[in-house]
Parts: sequence; C-alpha cells; structure tokens
Amino acid sequence: MNFATRAPVLLLAGLILFSACRRQGPPQTEPGVTVGSARLPVAAAEAEQPVPKIPVERGESLASVLNCNLDLDVNEEQILVLRNRDQADAPLRIAVADYDSVRGAYARSWEGTTSATNPRLFEISLQDLVGDHNQEIVCRGVNASGELVLDVFRKTPSPTGLGLYFAEICQIASDGSIEIEEVHRAEGYRLGQKNGPSYPIHAYSRDKASENLLDRIRYTYQWQYQQNRYVLTGETRMPGIVVEEAQLRELFSDPSVEHFEQYLAGPWLLSGSLGREEIILFDPEGKQISIYSGQVEEIYEWQTSFRSFSNRLYILAANESIASVRKRISVEVVALNTIEVAVLGTEEWDRSSGRYLKLTAELQNDLLADSGLKQEAGGPPLRGVYHGTEGAEIIFDPPRFTWIEAARQYSGGYAVFRLDRDVLYLKGLDERGLPVGETAYLLEYVETSEGPVRVRRLTLTPGRLGVHGAEAISEKKLVFEQREAEATP
Repeated sequence: MNFATRAPVLLLAGLILFSACRRQGPPQTEPGVTVGSARLPVAAAEAEQPVPKIPVERGESLASVLNCNLDLDVNEEQILVLRNRDQADAPLRIAVADYDSVRGAYARSWEGTTSATNPRLFEISLQDLVGDHNQEIVCRGVNASGELVLDVFRKTPSPTGLGLYFAEICQIASDGSIEIEEVHRAEGYRLGQKNGPSYPIHAYSRDKASENLLDRIRYTYQWQYQQNRYVLTGETRMPGIVVEEAQLRELFSDPSVEHFEQYLAGPWLLSGSLGREEIILFDPEGKQISIYSGQVEEIYEWQTSFRSFSNRLYILAANESIASVRKRISVEVVALNTIEVAVLGTEEWDRSSGRYLKLTAELQNDLLADSGLKQEAGGPPLRGVYHGTEGAEIIFDPPRFTWIEAARQYSGGYAVFRLDRDVLYLKGLDERGLPVGETAYLLEYVETSEGPVRVRRLTLTPGRLGVHGAEAISEKKLVFEQREAEATP
C-alpha cells in the first residue's frame, strides 16, 4: 500500500483517537460581546471591538459595531446594532454612522428596525441582492417566537438630500429556513458593465395541513422594481420522505435540540470524496465542531443550535482561533446514517455542502480493511510508564498518553501505525480537552532481557509524514525505557 492510499486512513486514525479523547464536559466560557457578527470573549472584545463613531442615545445599549463602506467613498461608515436597554425582547435596531463633510464629523444618517430580538444570533452582511452593483444590508437573526428572520435594507435617496439613507425591501420570518439563491451573473456584471439578475429568496416552512412532519412549503420572493421590494411570487408544496426507521421517527417527533445534537455526535465522512477526504466531528458535550480535510483541521466553537424542521438542525459556530470567522451550518437528516451538511460563511465564496455518512464502528473497520492499514498497523504494544534518559516520562494508557517533563505536562491521544517504518502519532489536548498540537515520531522499539528484567526501549525521532512516507526532521533521538521484572516460573 503506497502512502497516497494511506493518507485518508491516517486522517481517520487521528480522528478516531481524537474522538476517543475529547473532553467530557463543556468548557468554562467567559462573558462576551459581539463584534461585527462574531462572539468574542471580553478580553479579546476589548482589544478588537471597533470604537463607535457616534454616541448611543438615551435608552439604547450597543450590541455590536461593524466597520464597512456603504457608498464606496473615501470615508468608512459604521453600522451599529442597538438594543432597547429597558426591554430585552424588543426588536434590534441598526443605525448607520456616515461622515458629514460639512460638519467634519460622523452623524447618525439613518436607523431602522429589524425583526430579530436576540443579539447573540444576529448577523449582518453586505450583498448585492438586486443586481445593480449596490450593496444591500442583509440582516439574519431569530425573533421572539424562535423563528428565523431575514431583513434587507436598500440604499435610497435621503428625504433631506444629505447622508446615507435606507429603506426596508424584504422582511421574512420562517419556522424552517430562509435561503438566498445566488443565480449566475454574466461576465458583464462582474466587469461592472451591466446589471445582473436579482437573487430570488426562498423561505421553507412546515406544511401544517399535512400529517407528515417532513412535508414543507416553499415560498419564493422575487425583486420587483415597480414596488421597490421583494414580493411573494410563488408557493410550492414539497412532499417529504416517508420515514420507516423507528429511530428516525423518534428523532423527528421529538422537538428538543438536545436529542438532535446527540444524534449527530461523533464523526461523519463526506460521501464520494475520493481524493478529497473530509470528516466532520460533532461534539455536543464539548460544544465543538471539527472539520478535517487532508492535512487541514478547522475547529469551531458550537455557539448555539435550534430546530428549523423536524429533520433539520441549524447551527451557529465561530472559529476557535479567529473569532470573527463565523459559520452557519445546516444539517438535514436524509436517512438513518446519512445527513446533508451545508457550511456557509459570510462571504459568497466561503460555502460548501455535501452528503455525509455516519462513521459507525463497522464503517471505520471497513475503511481500515480496504486500505490495508489494518494489517500493517500492528506496531509495538505501548502500555504503562516509560522513563526517558533526560528525565521525561511517557505514560501510555490506550488510547491516551501523558507526557511529563520538569517544566510541563500534557496529555492526549496516540496511535501507532506503520508506513515505510513505525510511526508514533501524538495529539495533545489541553486541560479543557482542546487540541493543542500534533506530533509524529519515527519509532524504534527494542525488547530485551537483562537477567530477570524485561527491558523495552523506545527511540523517538521527530518526523513528519510526506508523500514518500515518514521522514526524520531532526537528528536528535529521545530514548525511553520500561523495565519490568519477568514472572518467575
């Protein structure tokens, strides 16, 4: 078996040991504020939050600030998301701070009310929905009834003739999902030579007249220039699948988010991804979602989720390392061990979707068997304490390890497998169970006897996995020994 065919299996092996070692409880979270459309801990928010260019008014509190350029001039504008200080469930308002060249200062040029009430689930993006090269303000969120809402504001002439001004052109609420269909726009649009077609908007809701929980209705909204807004132009009933499996019937009939999250828990493999192996690991207990693709691993904090349909979960997540990178993740169950996943970023290019298969124990074994790694993975059995010649210790307790030095100690998961030589793969986790790094060592294992003592010696050379297998990246060798008295007959 060549290394190219081993790559997805190494990904699987690393995932399995990480899944086995992930933290058992949610991390301790810090209070935070929202910056742009991202949730940040207080310390990071204080350092990164844009300073409002205008003061908030009496009775208002600032939920977030977004720096942007709404009219392509030399001065940057701001969009402020505002809460009613005295009424927590009041609709969120947005205000535009525009630079007044006459007064030489920023001023509130416009403000509008959205349908959303929860600032933590509120997201703002700029997008040309109409197709005339002007950016609309697109607001997504959740209202007081728990419905998804979409509010779109379009730039329009100000009544006073001064400053930026906007008008609401779309307001939709749905108990299912709301999707903007980004239809193809020709090269002339991309070059700024002509306008492009407007984007239709589809809202999906459960068909309450049907006994099948999966039946839904699609409402289609189209842009109408004459009315200067999006108008409902179509209504389509969409029959859902007939569920035969008792496990799925139980899942779909239970409206709780927790039940759905537990169903997702564990690893899922992208179907038909030969040459582009990708695995998503859902960890509802640790409130974390990890995406593994080739040599790339992305970790997202699972901020919140809610049921949009009986067979769909809607998740909001933020990148663990870069809090401003947020994802909207839609998960739809299509069969007992099959889901459709759409991962949507705030930019049009940052979108991906696919069908994923549950990595059951049987499927994991099948993948290992198909690759041939199962036969080659019979590396030396590592268990117990190994003492290093330079004072360090490694404790192996499959599938976990603990590395102890004078200045530090860390634990995680490990795996031993064979490429062109034996490899020890370590994935470290911090005290909260979050991954802090991974290391590969070329492994030499020798077992001898010194009188009545059995001596097991590990020689570890720092290495890396490349297209030709495993190779050393350092000449330094770390030696560890385990001495055990042999049983007397």
